[in-house]
Amino acid sequence: MPERILITRRRFTTVLALSFFVYGILLMGLFYLFSNWLIDKKESEKFRSEVYIEAANKERFLNLYLSKLSRSLKSVAYNPYFVSYVADPGYINSAEYLFLTIMLEHDDYMQLRFIGADGKERLRFDRDRPEGYPYKAAKLQDKSDRYYFRETAKLKEGQIHTSKIDYNIENGRLVRPIVPVFRVSTPIYFKGDFKGVLTINTFAEKIIDLFTSSPIFDTVIFDREGYVIYARGKFYDRHFTPMRITRLLPVTPDRLPRKLDDEYLDEAHKIYIKAMPMGNRILYVAYVLKPGTLIKLQKEDYQAAGIVLLILFLSAFPLSYLLSRPTEHMFDIVARQRRELEDLTHTLEERVREKTEENARKDRLIIHQARLAELGEMIGNIAHQWRHPLTRLSLILQNLKALNNRGRLEKERLNAMLATANEQIFFMSDTIDNFKDFYKPATESVDFTLREAYEKVMEIIGYDLRHKNITVRYTQECPVRLHGKPNQFAQVLLNLIANARDALTERAVSDPVITLDVRCDDDGYRITVCDNAGGIPDEHLNRIFEPYFSTKSERGTGVGLYMVKTIIEEKFGGEVSVVNGEKGACFTLRLPV
Repeated sequence: MPERILITRRRFTTVLALSFFVYGILLMGLFYLFSNWLIDKKESEKFRSEVYIEAANKERFLNLYLSKLSRSLKSVAYNPYFVSYVADPGYINSAEYLFLTIMLEHDDYMQLRFIGADGKERLRFDRDRPEGYPYKAAKLQDKSDRYYFRETAKLKEGQIHTSKIDYNIENGRLVRPIVPVFRVSTPIYFKGDFKGVLTINTFAEKIIDLFTSSPIFDTVIFDREGYVIYARGKFYDRHFTPMRITRLLPVTPDRLPRKLDDEYLDEAHKIYIKAMPMGNRILYVAYVLKPGTLIKLQKEDYQAAGIVLLILFLSAFPLSYLLSRPTEHMFDIVARQRRELEDLTHTLEERVREKTEENARKDRLIIHQARLAELGEMIGNIAHQWRHPLTRLSLILQNLKALNNRGRLEKERLNAMLATANEQIFFMSDTIDNFKDFYKPATESVDFTLREAYEKVMEIIGYDLRHKNITVRYTQECPVRLHGKPNQFAQVLLNLIANARDALTERAVSDPVITLDVRCDDDGYRITVCDNAGGIPDEHLNRIFEPYFSTKSERGTGVGLYMVKTIIEEKFGGEVSVVNGEKGACFTLRLPV
């Protein structure tokens, strides 16, 4: 009889071990197939994330440069010395001194000129090269036929005209060696009469070098018709050196963006094209992943995991033997558990009382936890927005070290890399200011627009939404002006959008979308925030605005939607409601005009 039991146990152990082994072989094969698919998918997601951030940073940099250039132009236009010269040309000495001072202060300015109402230059200072010494032009020219003069002359006082990036032409001839130029102009009026045009010409090559510098992407700039302006360190002009974008990149003309903020993404060739604003014009920019910088996941990590699985399944034989051994102390364990159950029954009342007291303490901490959760949300968003600039700073420092060790750290490359580093640092500083202003409590009520509150929220949470590939669609039927504390209303929008984001992420929606729709009628405004996450369980709809009620289990405090209801009803005199739409939950805010 004992021999028979031994044989049965061995057979069971052998079958169990073979089952584990076969299952392990199949699981490892599926694991490697899945890992290869996942690597390709993650590489595409990484490219999209990196290129969106790159484009956003470059657009921010371009806006800052244009803003600085416009302020400088207006500071000259409204300077008392220049205004005196416009009113009376006898004050030309004061205007010349002002022009020289401005040129000395800005070494990237190529020309500063005042063109009279007839199109003829009245005063002009030149610089032959970046960082060269400015001088007064002896021979003045007729610019009445130039497009930037004609277009600027049609503007109102204080408006800024942005030119194309083109070659410098003097006396009707192309200047050689070729000098790419970028201009900003503004009309000059005195007592309502048009007196001429004030223009700043800058060396486009310097700003384009800063705009296109990137350790990861090559940048190509082209116009609406598809003619290249800048590519691979070289400038082009459609009249003198025409080059089509379709010759440089594998993209057809019908796929090129046309309108502002249009974009084109080719994940197979790692190309991203976007139409971004450049003053009163549109700049078309293509980002192409540099050769040799393909963003690869570490396949070694998957191989290491596969080795671990292999070791586990090779140990199937001894493991199955241990599992198949009879449990000798089964009755002792059952008896011990019975005694523990009896002890638990006797002490249940005491435990219930202790648990009740513990829950009371937790209730008092909920509001405090809500504040900590808000702080954690802010820190998490800051960390998310800082992660990519810090990565770029690390890459720049590594490249500086490598170039220095090889003796290839030229001054121009060093300046370009330092400019990129400063750009990243400025972005991080700007991020801190945005978060500080958002969470700073307002002291008084003011008039503000719904669009301003929405944009403030997107500055806080926009990067996280883009990182999670969540699309936000904003539509507004009419202008909405509200009166109150802007930060309180922005907090309402932030809570609703953040809740939608959490639901979309938790349920892994394949094409996540958040819509914010604004409608107007005689009774007031109706603002609807919807998602496509499937909705809220019906049994929770009636309790969703109760304090301390949450559907997020341990991650929720149950205070967010309660605060939304309180702010809308008590601070703005409105109403808030929720229903399940066709694709997900829809929160509606009704506000009086």
